[in-house]
Amino acid sequence: MLGLILAAALAQAPAAADAAKPADAKPALSIGSKAPVPDVEQFLRGDKPAFFEPGKVYVLEFWATWCGPCRQSMPHLTKLAEDLKEKGVVVVGISDEKPETVQRFLDKDEWKQKARYVIGTDPDRSTQRDYMEAAGQTGIPTAFIVKEGVVQWIGHPMQVDEPLSKVVDGTWDMQAAKTTFDDAVAEEMRAMGKRNAMVKALEAKDWDALVRMIDAELASAKGEEQVTWKAQKAQILLMAGRGDAGYALCEEVAKQDPGSRIMLAITVLRMPEIQDRRVDVAIGWLDAQLKDGSDPLQPALLSELGYAWSLKKDWAKATDFAKRAIDSARSLGPVAADYVAELEAQLKDFESRAAGEAKGAPAAGTP
Repeated sequence: MLGLILAAALAQAPAAADAAKPADAKPALSIGSKAPVPDVEQFLRGDKPAFFEPGKVYVLEFWATWCGPCRQSMPHLTKLAEDLKEKGVVVVGISDEKPETVQRFLDKDEWKQKARYVIGTDPDRSTQRDYMEAAGQTGIPTAFIVKEGVVQWIGHPMQVDEPLSKVVDGTWDMQAAKTTFDDAVAEEMRAMGKRNAMVKALEAKDWDALVRMIDAELASAKGEEQVTWKAQKAQILLMAGRGDAGYALCEEVAKQDPGSRIMLAITVLRMPEIQDRRVDVAIGWLDAQLKDGSDPLQPALLSELGYAWSLKKDWAKATDFAKRAIDSARSLGPVAADYVAELEAQLKDFESRAAGEAKGAPAAGTP
């Protein structure tokens, strides 16, 4: 483990193929590009459309059964498909999952009602590559509007209404949309380049390079973004063994954003790379957060205090906070049952370790 910042960076870093692209590379598919004819293996709802008929407007939406935002968009797409059918609009949902997976989903009564438009599967991902990857899109749901075989718009399906209406009535400014889209993709690719550079420096433990990169981001950051970069710099300083500077920056972050104290404490208590682990400092942040009485993660806060005191081998306080965390979690009702079980396991561990130490301790009066 290379720390919390690495986990966040890797989660956002592009795939190896994308990582090799220059930061200023342009997507192969953009607004104004000729639209590839979708190579969809099987249509499970509705008939295969005739891509791309003159006079018709196609909304191609890339989605998956496991994607919450995709499911939320489906009733909206259904309404668009039905309201604009007479104007030549064809809505097509494309998943890269296996046909049987999508079919099981569509067979549920809920989605028989909420997803009443053409839906197909693309398990070999050929259409995903032609559209999503070619356009530099990494998240779903993503929709493409196509008219006369030309891509008119790319974006989230919940934002498709205005551009779709203008494309249909012929008032859409495709060139302006292309400029906006290309600028957004270019900025995202620059951000990817920066994340890749940070990941490489972190893996190489090139602390000086990482600090320089973060300082460059801090120079223009404001508000929450500034707090985030300061917190990440503090993590790097602690991982680099620069304890005094790291803890000083942590204190600055805690004052600027009191809500970050629990995150700072978790960093100090749990990051294995930290050699200068000032448990008392972390307990101070957690205590301050607890006294505020406004933290929505009250069970987690209490649990983390229990863990902190366990590091000091103060089993009385560790078990006390663990029990309080359990009571707090139980108050959340059945939805927290799994979490309560985790907290009970933590308490059992504390009690076992306390009993083990007590059993191995010398008897009273023994030198």
